[in-house]
Amino acid sequence: MLALLVSPVALVLPASTRPHAVTRAGTAVASLSEEAVQAKLSARGRGRGRGRGVRRAVPRRETQPAQSEPAASIEPPSPATEPPLVGKESRDVKVWEVPESLRMPGAARVTEHGRHASLDEIFPGSGLAEAWDTNGELRRALRHALRADLFSPPPQWSAKQIQFATELDSACMVSWSQAASGARACDAFSAALAAHGVALGGEAFLHGLGALCGQRPHGSLIDIVPLNRKVQHSWHQDSGISSETVLLGFPPSDGYEGGGVFSSHVKLSHPLRPTHGDTHGAVVEFERFDPPPEPPAEEYVLRPLYSRGREIWISDDTAHLHSTPDRQKRECLWRFM
Repeated sequence: MLALLVSPVALVLPASTRPHAVTRAGTAVASLSEEAVQAKLSARGRGRGRGRGVRRAVPRRETQPAQSEPAASIEPPSPATEPPLVGKESRDVKVWEVPESLRMPGAARVTEHGRHASLDEIFPGSGLAEAWDTNGELRRALRHALRADLFSPPPQWSAKQIQFATELDSACMVSWSQAASGARACDAFSAALAAHGVALGGEAFLHGLGALCGQRPHGSLIDIVPLNRKVQHSWHQDSGISSETVLLGFPPSDGYEGGGVFSSHVKLSHPLRPTHGDTHGAVVEFERFDPPPEPPAEEYVLRPLYSRGREIWISDDTAHLHSTPDRQKRECLWRFM
């Protein structure tokens, strides 16, 4: 997954405490404070992290390249007419054997890799899974609710910066644990769910998804907006520390089945050593190993499938490399940590 923000260090989650797909709310959650979120948003405004896909608080328009043909002749087809992208089952993709020189010294072989979870399992009887699959208005309403209930801009931001930052084509970072713990009201979430016939409160919605991060989550949530172009994979890990990352997919259309929604992954045989220093905590950038290794071949690239019953993808940061999909087909992606 392309890191829209340089991720804060996630706390260690031992393998024995990893949740199953049907983990429910009930465990105590660590809190990512509003001050921590605002500090990161302020850093975004100063331009920290540019070059890894960070969106500016006030976006600037990209200069369009010169074209020898009218623009209409190269417009891509609308999402409604494009065929689904091909995805794969995890079991059908081989594990990449990490070279000895790239392994974390003394680390044991990885025995578990990413898995799907379903909204039906996490929220049984609520009607959320059916509505999620058939009602794009609900999905968009929840994206607006995230910004209304959870987004707290730095006090120095102007009204124009706040307007751009809360539009649906801007990435948005918030603290889900503040809401799940009751520290923030979830009125907009609850109203959006009720308006579309879902028997679920906003706090329970956020806590049910956040609980999949395990017993010691970081508490952050990012609404990641798509790139409307094909890109090269940029393989990395968010911190190299054992922690569960939970992705909730927002498909491009109702009833969608296929790839391009979740991040691309490479299943690792062993944890990687850091690219800088001797201990983990910073982003592990595969291309910055010295000397630069050859990236994993296409046969090792896992593009997880999305469909009803596969709306959620859960993976441990130490067990995979991940990247923004080379081809995306999604409205957005929510990343819980």
